[in-house]
Amino acid sequence: MAIGVKKPAQSPPPASGSSRVSSKHQITIPIAPFSDAGLREGDIVRVESQGRGRVLISRVEDLLGEYAGCLRTGGELGERVRRLRREWD
Repeated sequence: MAIGVKKPAQSPPPASGSSRVSSKHQITIPIAPFSDAGLREGDIVRVESQGRGRVLISRVEDLLGEYAGCLRTGGELGERVRRLRREWD
């Protein structure tokens, strides 16, 4: 055995569980994979077929929430929008 050689760190096995498909095509995601995937109640997810018997579920990122407030205009943009809205009244 070589001295000073470390084994590579092993990543933990992916969380798994099982669920039954209901008559309305609904499933319950077991808590372990749900938590491991970083999902939260209320998340919007995309569901994609990955071939026979395989489905990929991924969270849809909220772009509006991610970028809201990033544009700093000193209130000028808001004022322009309000003026345009008044024109429609």
